[in-house]
Amino acid sequence: MQPPPASLAALPASLRAPRVRGRRASAPTVVALKALPRRLALWPTRLAAVESRTRPPPSSPASAPPPLLENDSAGLDVRIGGGGGGDGGGGADLGWVRVFPHVLTASMANFLFGYHIGVMNGPIEDIARELGLQGNPLLQGLLVSIFIVGAFFGSLGSAALVDNFGCKRTLQVDSVPLILGALLSAQATSLDEMLLGRFLVGIGIGVNTVLVPLYISEVAPTKYRGSLGTLCQIGSCLGIIAALSFGIPSESDPHWWRTMLYAACVPGVLIIVGMQFAVESPLWLAKVGRLDDAKKVVEHIWGPSEVEKSMEEINSVVANNDSQASWSELLEEPHNRVALIGGSLFFLQQFAGINGVLYFSSLTFRDVGITSGILTSLYVGITNFAGSIVASNLMDKQGRKKLLTGSYIGMAGAMFLIAYAISFPLDEGVSHGLSITGTLLYIFTFAIGAGPVTGIIIPELSGARTRSKVMGFSFTVHWVCNFLVGLYFLELVKKFGVGAVYAGFGGVSLLSALFAYNFIVETKGRSLEEIEMSLSPAAAGKRE
Repeated sequence: MQPPPASLAALPASLRAPRVRGRRASAPTVVALKALPRRLALWPTRLAAVESRTRPPPSSPASAPPPLLENDSAGLDVRIGGGGGGDGGGGADLGWVRVFPHVLTASMANFLFGYHIGVMNGPIEDIARELGLQGNPLLQGLLVSIFIVGAFFGSLGSAALVDNFGCKRTLQVDSVPLILGALLSAQATSLDEMLLGRFLVGIGIGVNTVLVPLYISEVAPTKYRGSLGTLCQIGSCLGIIAALSFGIPSESDPHWWRTMLYAACVPGVLIIVGMQFAVESPLWLAKVGRLDDAKKVVEHIWGPSEVEKSMEEINSVVANNDSQASWSELLEEPHNRVALIGGSLFFLQQFAGINGVLYFSSLTFRDVGITSGILTSLYVGITNFAGSIVASNLMDKQGRKKLLTGSYIGMAGAMFLIAYAISFPLDEGVSHGLSITGTLLYIFTFAIGAGPVTGIIIPELSGARTRSKVMGFSFTVHWVCNFLVGLYFLELVKKFGVGAVYAGFGGVSLLSALFAYNFIVETKGRSLEEIEMSLSPAAAGKRE
């Protein structure tokens, strides 16, 4: 996707002084990257200084705001979403209603993501028996991991698809491998057929996980952007719960897994049909010259009162982003910082242990007499869903930074609680109770912040020019780390013990909380210009 840090010295000369919006960079990219650690250390100070400059004093509301932040609270965040979106009166706040059907249709892709995670949970032994893989844990693991490999390649290719076809058409086209992969898997009579089906599904999921949060960020009103963004996490949770619930008959019917995979075709068809009636991102429409269509979309989802100022700001953004970004621009400021934040957030999220905890939760519940793997997963899925609902209510009230920091602190406490219960001599009942409590607390606190915020804040921090590529890079990091945790988790448990591994997850969670507190910029209710100002020292210098 982009060259790793070790390869920077080997970059060709054409990339060492790349063009930025039609101009030569003032200094080589490599030099800028070498100075990145020093600049990272200065971020908190710069952010505090910039925020103090960009917000007027509370005691003087009549004072004129800086030019770039004009109409900050009610204006259109052209790359993030529309204005306040209020109902225009003193009644119930229904500003989200216009756009809700569109983002709900798109989030069906996340439902399908969750369904494909849960669909292999229960009947994996039946699949292995029917395909002749019983007793071969390596091949059984391959059935699961090939999905992640497909998702890796899907996330890599997502940026090109979105830039050329837009979010709406890409969602429709991307449903084709999801449907074909599900059909092929359902009809599989050999390992090769099953692997190909799961790989196709993975490609579709890899594209969708990048695409849906990007789409929501560009069509949702600023006031509701965070709450609507949590539909990604809620959709995944509901998909897992649906798959686990629908999979209950598999405990008595060894062929039920085929029916489950056939059923996975239905959401794909609904996405194709539903997105035909959904709007395209107005920013993308303007970028490809369809200004009249962009104007109609703005009027439809943000209201007639938003059209004039919204189109002015959209045209301004398009004028400053008159060509598609190249991957090499992720090596330049300020895009390299946003890409670093995105990759770091997913790296920390995965190595904080979420997939290891989900895998090991069945054994934790089995110790207290809950032997059904499906029932265990349902408990975990419902807890995850409950946390996501709480997050949807808090996202635009408490803000992303506070939820993310508090979430990781809660996850750390839960991990240390489980490690204590496992590693110290306690009454068996007390130990089991603490383990169950810690597991559910970990899942709940993850769902409040670390799960939804990570996918919401990355497109918010990214500029329109490089947003799809930053998202593609960040989710590529996600899938690589996901694969590594799944590959080595059991080996680490075998070598060091569950308590030590969980304590390690707790340590990473604390580091994640520190990272979020020091380096994450709050985006709640803030215009795009203000967000970019806080990340750009050069822009800050112009304001002084």
